[in-house]
Amino acid sequence: MTPPRRSGERSADALAGLGGVPGFRDLLPAEAEILRDAQESLLAEMRRWGYRHVITPLVESMDVLDLGLGVDQRRRLFKFTDARGDVVALVGERTVPVARLVAGKLRGAALPLRLCYAGPVVSTDEARFQHRRETYQVGAELIGASGPAADAEVIALAARCMEATGIRRYQIDVGHAEFFHGIMDAVRLPDEMKAAVRAALGARDFVGLEELLEDTPLRTAEHELLLRFPALRGGLEILDAAAGLVRNERSERALAELRSVHELLGDHGIAEVVNLDLGAIRDFDYYTGVIFEGYGPDFGRPVAQGGRYDGLLARFGRSAPATGFVVQLDMVSEMLTRVGRSPSLPRVDAAVAWRGGKGLKTALRVGSTLRLFGMRAVVDTESRSPDAARSWWDALGAANLIHCGDSSAVTWSARGQRARKLPPEQVAARLAGGIG
Repeated sequence: MTPPRRSGERSADALAGLGGVPGFRDLLPAEAEILRDAQESLLAEMRRWGYRHVITPLVESMDVLDLGLGVDQRRRLFKFTDARGDVVALVGERTVPVARLVAGKLRGAALPLRLCYAGPVVSTDEARFQHRRETYQVGAELIGASGPAADAEVIALAARCMEATGIRRYQIDVGHAEFFHGIMDAVRLPDEMKAAVRAALGARDFVGLEELLEDTPLRTAEHELLLRFPALRGGLEILDAAAGLVRNERSERALAELRSVHELLGDHGIAEVVNLDLGAIRDFDYYTGVIFEGYGPDFGRPVAQGGRYDGLLARFGRSAPATGFVVQLDMVSEMLTRVGRSPSLPRVDAAVAWRGGKGLKTALRVGSTLRLFGMRAVVDTESRSPDAARSWWDALGAANLIHCGDSSAVTWSARGQRARKLPPEQVAARLAGGIG
């Protein structure tokens, strides 16, 4: 007979769930601090360029998301019905919520608007975020500005943001959504076949692409163009090569815009990290112009992604050109760890130990004083002898130990220095003033 379970006990199955939901993960202090440090660095860089921080919710109405996202993107959303019977979803990207905000509560704001944001996004498709269903992003949107100058600003900002996180060797691949659309307009294929070709190109599935094209009535030149399309990567010479392959105004106009943007990126001082990629295909269907991806050293997945989406705002009732990008914080963290450049954890300036009732009162007063000076101070929660206090100090890794007893003086120990007895006010003043 199985003994009855006592109150508070959990089954083995319940305890197994303490690992979390598959595709979602806990961030322990070290990784959480790295992500926070990267996020703060990115937002600070964006503010230096004049971008203002906004916060949009994690949950959006499906009516809003239906306007902004294609069928495939909507299929990847976590959807549920709220207590009022409305269908809502957890956001899988934040450009659409920002577009809603600009067309709604910021409708009266003068354009252009420079906005930035940070937060998690989720997807039911684990492959989207590299075997995860949740990731963290920081993004920027330049709304109400068109032309090469705006495109170049956003690409240059993305490059500087990668540098701000500590990534030193990186590459920005720049393409144009209209180049591909022009090609697809020129070939005679049914819509479902065009969608399959786009999917194969987006996945860089060249074998699948060739198999698709073998079953089409395309002429030799058109067939060859689509097969060569993914290989159109390199410097300015690629634009000349591509111009000799296309005969439609839409693609030709895209090549001219890319040439102008490339020149401006040189003026921004980042031409050496820019690579033109005419074979780039993005998985969101709202992109209409220059698109780009940022890659770090020996890292096959993009850390930053973005581009122009001039038609999105009109779907919300406020027609305006726009461009922007996001940085994937999880990938920044992974990359920094891989190259050994992880930001250090914030140091605890003082461990404040105590013994006896008067010692606790003194310790609380010293801890409050140090924090008022902007220092990080941890006050112990139990009474300790001097030897036990030193062991606690070592475990905590703080720069200083202040042990408060029943007397009016406290014992102050700093790494590599002898312990001293001083009034608590003097210790606080010396630490705040950086006096050894």
